[in-house]
Amino acid sequence: MKASTLLLLAGLATLGTSCGQDAASKKLADETEARVVASIKQVLVQAPAQAGALNPVHTWYQSSEVPNIIKLDPGAEAVYKAHASILQEVATNETKLASDPILTPAQGQGIRSGYQKLVDESTGNVAQLTNLASNKTTMSEAEQRTFVGELAKKENHQLELVRYFTRRTASTIDLKTRQQKSDEYNIKMWGHK
Repeated sequence: MKASTLLLLAGLATLGTSCGQDAASKKLADETEARVVASIKQVLVQAPAQAGALNPVHTWYQSSEVPNIIKLDPGAEAVYKAHASILQEVATNETKLASDPILTPAQGQGIRSGYQKLVDESTGNVAQLTNLASNKTTMSEAEQRTFVGELAKKENHQLELVRYFTRRTASTIDLKTRQQKSDEYNIKMWGHK
């Protein structure tokens, strides 16, 4: 009788420990989600699609399909933060650059479509991460960590592409503006360009 009681108590202790670990992991996931959401809200001050950017974050951190070690991977957080930065960069610069008076309407539309393509690619990266959380996967934990790490690299590269596109577009507009002013000066001074 004493041995069976010890066995029962050992089983309950193990169950209590695992439930405590699950509760602690859940609490850690909730705290991480709150931190990431706050960080994204801080970045998305001017972006209009704020709620749309936060839904995948909630799906990711509340998923029961992904182990906590993967959910809490810094790469996952980096993907969501980079996506928020991309949305912020586009919201800040797209309208200003595309509506510059030096550009033709077709050139302005080209700038808008360039930004849209970059945002769509970023959204695709976020969707891949969210799909991992919402669908059963046959990947091992190591494969999932590698997948999340690669997505973080892709999303960081995407952010750098958006920043490069902004710099290149602003530089081109500046060059056109200077050329136009130079032409106007030459016409005024010499009567021709």
